[in-house]
Amino acid sequence: MSAPPIGGNRLKLVSRDDGYRSAETVRLVEGLIEQDNPVALIGMWGAENIDAVLDKDLLEKAGLPVVGVRSGSSALRAKGALFHVRASYREEVQRILDQVQTMGSNRIAVIYEDTDFGREAWADAQSALARRQLKPLAVAVQAQNDLKVDAVVQKTVAAEPQAVLLVANTPVAGAIIKGLRSRNSPAFIFTTSTVDAEQLVTQLGVTAAGVAVAQGVPNPYKATAPIAMDFKRRMALLGIDPVRANFASLEGYIVARIVGEGLRRAGKDPQRKDLVRGLESLRRADVGGFMVDFGPGQREGSRFVDLSLIGSDGRIRQ
Repeated sequence: MSAPPIGGNRLKLVSRDDGYRSAETVRLVEGLIEQDNPVALIGMWGAENIDAVLDKDLLEKAGLPVVGVRSGSSALRAKGALFHVRASYREEVQRILDQVQTMGSNRIAVIYEDTDFGREAWADAQSALARRQLKPLAVAVQAQNDLKVDAVVQKTVAAEPQAVLLVANTPVAGAIIKGLRSRNSPAFIFTTSTVDAEQLVTQLGVTAAGVAVAQGVPNPYKATAPIAMDFKRRMALLGIDPVRANFASLEGYIVARIVGEGLRRAGKDPQRKDLVRGLESLRRADVGGFMVDFGPGQREGSRFVDLSLIGSDGRIRQ
């Protein structure tokens, strides 16, 4: 797919699907570097997959930046080749707990999937709860990708929490939410951005009502978010069905806007090092209403976290 020229250079998007398998991620990145000579990688997904690439030193050796990592892992924040456009899981957990306390709730349970991101978010939750002088009523650990959730549901319901912090991928989270609802738990359920809100609604229907999901970008369904309005306008110009505007596609659009601005600042015929310099010049930059703050040694471009609420009609609100 080609895009309009920037500084006389026409952009080409080359996409590859690694199937969420780390070894395949490494193989595909090696192939892209050798055959396609990209100026950047964008939208890479999964901390374990990205770690596998970093372990091979593929990015450092090539001087290749990655913009818009689809992971909130704090462990990846120290990696110089990565430019982060979304907030960390730590910041998501803090935002969720702020909301829980605003609601007057202090009886909190935590359920997390036994994955790198789940364990990291649980560690972040422990620190955040301790700062608030709170202890979880129950902590339940769900095996990775395991949809048999009776044990964690029973443990959580027995604790009678007012709120549940749930850290899992979408299918596992959906199974747990369905289990909690079937046991008539009245607890408010909050999930990290590891859950795809749209997919959760598809999976659960009305059972997803009342669930709040942390998001690293503004709500694409709200007419008041300038970046979302611009996104929909550009989709209409391209003849793309606006129904396809969701959180994931808006995040991809924001990342593309940031890369485009970095290339504009990189000068004529930019190389990878020039793009890095261009991205580093984005200090407190307004990208269509979405604020980005990179710089030399500063790779966390945004700490934006919002909570989207799934309504009784299946629509995602805030």
